[in-house]
Amino acid sequence: MRYVTGAAWQGRDGWFYPAEDFALKERGLAVIATKPASGVTADGEIWSARAMTGAHQTLQLPAVVSVRNLQNGRIVRIRLNDRGPGTAGRIIAISPHAAALLGMGEAPTPVEIVEDEALSRRIADSDPHAAKLEIATAPREAITAESLTDGHKEEIGGAPSREDARSQALLLPEMPATVQNGMAETVSYEILLGSFSGRSVAARVAARCDGAVTRGSEDGGRLPWRVTRGPFTTVAEADRALDQARPCGSTGARIVVR
Repeated sequence: MRYVTGAAWQGRDGWFYPAEDFALKERGLAVIATKPASGVTADGEIWSARAMTGAHQTLQLPAVVSVRNLQNGRIVRIRLNDRGPGTAGRIIAISPHAAALLGMGEAPTPVEIVEDEALSRRIADSDPHAAKLEIATAPREAITAESLTDGHKEEIGGAPSREDARSQALLLPEMPATVQNGMAETVSYEILLGSFSGRSVAARVAARCDGAVTRGSEDGGRLPWRVTRGPFTTVAEADRALDQARPCGSTGARIVVR
């Protein structure tokens, strides 16, 4: 088991670029995860259909998130430990057991994902391979120090204790198989063709791809102009619109849930 951000990877619809983000909150479509070909997840864990785990396209691994099924309001907490799904139309793949608790079926399910910022930061900080400033290194062999005043002797250095060894392992929080009841919502779907810093660029993309320009708050205001298509009432309609967006050159298009 290891902490990993990872390099860019290519999915079915294009490239995904992993990066650390400890305050993730997003909506999109979830699917049920399938066993990876190797049987091992991207962070080195043995995959299990019974575990409360999931796969995300870009978030650092492991990370802990809450997932709310927007159709029935059910909420589960899972540990993200793998990469996927490989399509821009889906944002998360959830283990079969967690998906059953959420009441998911075979069809893609609209969900809201909220990261546990504090716990995810603790996981990152526990990475034993992360660069850390060390003032001094203890000797490999223990030595005995004797006080010149009272003759007190103390052994220092030597091999780390079991407690020290445990403290150097990556934090792997337990994920109990529990479900909470939250609020269900009526949702619609949009195709986000892109976010841009200038309105003129957004307008050119909108004209080329038959989209609409709106002003949003994504990316903390750095890319305030959004180009979208929709809304659509079904996933099938959104999937067709996403397929139509690619030939116009909008390679970063994705489905968002409203």
